[in-house]
Amino acid sequence: ECRRAVREQVRRGADHIKLTATGGVLSNTSAGTEVQFFEDELEAIMDTAHSMGRKVTAHAHGKNGIDAALEAGVDSIEHGTYLDRESTRLFKRADAYLVPTLLAGQTVVEIAQSPDSFLTPPQREKSLQVGPQMLNMARTAHENGVNIAFGTDSGVSRHGDNAREFGLMVQAGMTPAEAIYAATVAGAANLGKSDDLGTLEPGKYGDLIAVDGNPLDDVDVLLDVDFVMK
Repeated sequence: ECRRAVREQVRRGADHIKLTATGGVLSNTSAGTEVQFFEDELEAIMDTAHSMGRKVTAHAHGKNGIDAALEAGVDSIEHGTYLDRESTRLFKRADAYLVPTLLAGQTVVEIAQSPDSFLTPPQREKSLQVGPQMLNMARTAHENGVNIAFGTDSGVSRHGDNAREFGLMVQAGMTPAEAIYAATVAGAANLGKSDDLGTLEPGKYGDLIAVDGNPLDDVDVLLDVDFVMK
């Protein structure tokens, strides 16, 4: 069934395969945020996707689910909330990327703490457990040399606020230059698009933005984009 599901997504035109290796924060269940697939299921997903030329990313919060997906050959992990130093060794062994989605963690905490929160009790409980862990998670990954790519999980956060992720990355110990690298060079590499995107070189897409100020001095100037060239 896992193989069939991957083939069906590719038949429908999917460029990448994503799976929920663990439970989710905003899933309206009390099933937690730990591993949801058995080892043979994970391996079937990875093998089928890779045989069809597709990269695989895994939504994963709990350590057991993160580690299981990495051991099965996943290309990247979205969130990675409860990773530890052992997990970082698996990331490096697999040459996999972490997309820490710090803005998603910040957003669910803000929503859960609001007196007008629309979250159900299971969602609110998980938000307050998971969200506060994410800055330390990204710090651990960065300090241990994990490949980090920029991503926000927007839809959880508001579309258009994506650049808040830069400031959160810096809070987690990255330099502004490292955060920008994660959004450009590493972002393209994570998608398998380095031949077309990520750096300013002849033959690549030349999309540019301009801001009033130097983001290497204050990364939050990226919150106010003055010019876009496509």
